[in-house]
Amino acid sequence: MSIKGKKTQLVPVISFLLIAGFLLTSLVSYFVSVGSLRSKISDNELPLTSDNIYSEIQRDLLRPVFISSTMATDTFVRDWVLNGEQNPELMIKYLNEIKQKYDTFTSFFVSDKSLNYYHANQILKKVSTYEARDAWYFRVKYMKDDYEINIDPDMANKDAMTIFINYKVFDYDKNYIGATGVGLTIKAVKQLIEEYQEKYNRTIYFFNPDGNIELTGATFNQSITNISELGYYSLIKNDLHTTTTKSFSYRNNRKLVHTNIRYIDEFKWYLVVEQPDGEAIREIFKTLIINLSICSLITLIVLILVQRALISYKERIETLRGIVPICSFCKQIRDDKGYWNRVEEYISEHTEAEFSHSICPDCMKEHYPNENFDKEEG
Repeated sequence: MSIKGKKTQLVPVISFLLIAGFLLTSLVSYFVSVGSLRSKISDNELPLTSDNIYSEIQRDLLRPVFISSTMATDTFVRDWVLNGEQNPELMIKYLNEIKQKYDTFTSFFVSDKSLNYYHANQILKKVSTYEARDAWYFRVKYMKDDYEINIDPDMANKDAMTIFINYKVFDYDKNYIGATGVGLTIKAVKQLIEEYQEKYNRTIYFFNPDGNIELTGATFNQSITNISELGYYSLIKNDLHTTTTKSFSYRNNRKLVHTNIRYIDEFKWYLVVEQPDGEAIREIFKTLIINLSICSLITLIVLILVQRALISYKERIETLRGIVPICSFCKQIRDDKGYWNRVEEYISEHTEAEFSHSICPDCMKEHYPNENFDKEEG
């Protein structure tokens, strides 16, 4: 095969091996990194974020629960009710002092005997079984637990959404006499959601056991009111009323979204933390592109060096192709500059071959007839 033919085959083979090797290595590294990242998000980062938010919520709610518990066992409250709720201004003053002292959004007491709804500023109303917005009181009256945490509009504050701690009040003989507690603005929880969404680049929201979305950050699609409108609903619809923490991934508009759902017992809600892996995957993809660019540059440099080596080799043996002028008598070869050179000098200059001298049998007979040239050399 000619030099040209070998060159024609060598360059594509080297190109293929380099490109295939670099591409395979980069792709394997990319997919391993993507798999590791997705596992890290699903198994570690989202549950950790969920735990942090839950801890923050518990911390924010522990203080108002303690305040409400103190109000429910306050001797003033019980004695005032047992004495016939005389002088309502005393209860209003008491509730206002609680509000000011503990910096709560609201404070209240509802008497089971009079059904008066006492507030820090006035008697708001009488609760009624016929009014839907008073259902909370009768639910509290008959519930098994001593208190609940509930989110409702606060009538005394222009129906602002408020987190209420509703605590049962009993007399000294353990008879139910009313409900008391304080309210916190929901802004605190919303602010917490916003902070975590911004800090961790995650979507955070709450939904109730019926799937209705109760609390979200500003970036959540406000047109969505129930999780049945979300892509993962089919994965959890049969387990909506369980309290087991769930982690899973689902596709949303061709994007893989990692999701962690945990039950918040204090709210009787579910906390959802979601993170699309698009942004993180984009960073890995950028690394892949950089690696491929470097590999392409290295491949190009190697091919250029191979090309130059082949050209140099071709030039060195080019003069051995075609007709070479050689003396008929002394066998010297004429080079391109017109000089005559011995055969071994000419070939050594134009190739990588090296010579070692010996004597052929015919010359041995002619020049050294008395030598035994059949003997092996010692």
